[in-house]
Amino acid sequence: MNKVREVAAHDPWWKTNSASLRQGRSLALAFARRDLRLRYTQTRLAWLWAVVQPVGLIAALTVVLGRVFGLPPDGLRQFGLNLAVALPGWIWFQFTVSQGAQSLISNQSLVSKAAFSRTALANAKALVGLVDFAVGTAVVLLGLLTVGAVEAFALLRVPLVAAYTALAALGWAYLIAAVSVRRRDVLAVLPMLLQILFFISPVALPSANFEPKGWGLLYWLNPAVAMADGFRWAWLGWNVWQPAHAISFASGGLSFAAGILAMRWRSRRLNEFLG
Repeated sequence: MNKVREVAAHDPWWKTNSASLRQGRSLALAFARRDLRLRYTQTRLAWLWAVVQPVGLIAALTVVLGRVFGLPPDGLRQFGLNLAVALPGWIWFQFTVSQGAQSLISNQSLVSKAAFSRTALANAKALVGLVDFAVGTAVVLLGLLTVGAVEAFALLRVPLVAAYTALAALGWAYLIAAVSVRRRDVLAVLPMLLQILFFISPVALPSANFEPKGWGLLYWLNPAVAMADGFRWAWLGWNVWQPAHAISFASGGLSFAAGILAMRWRSRRLNEFLG
């Protein structure tokens, strides 16, 4: 007679261990390599797609919005710089959130049968997006060097803002992935929500001077505000900081912590919702 052995986790859901972290890193790298191979299979441009996307968006938005606002040449250059330095970070943020949020649902046959750190799936998406971000960053650096607008300490500052971008994006991805296991409608409206977030975030222009109260508080709770202005400070050395930026930075950090806890809590009951 065959015996069935049930394996259950005994450590608290809010606590992790070093072995689990090491396993999660290895799995994230393995999943990222798989996704990168699949992403560029049978494509002729391959890695050039990572260049075409930011360059195409920067050129299109600069020309279109420049005409809409009737900007003079100096204003058009300023607008282009604002957009160019912030857009690669936004593309990485959007990609990580949209793809990481689907990580549990799109891999339900795997997560319902194998025991591993569920955050590795979303982390893999962030690593895939990091490759595109690195290519876009190289393009931005080349462009800024051409126009002589790059800050002397840019290469020291950019990694700091990039680390914050990864934490904030993963926090949102973890939270939405944990919720979407039971509420699939969240994934259906997520693309629209991200498009709205793009237009209310200071990706093309520096952040507005809103008071952190009422609707203004909702604006500053958006981690993309600190991210976009952070890249302007990193690349161009512009003094864009306001006291309310602390709210945006805190929002990104808290979302990461809450996302990890939500994923660990949801992982204990995945099989109830994933058939």
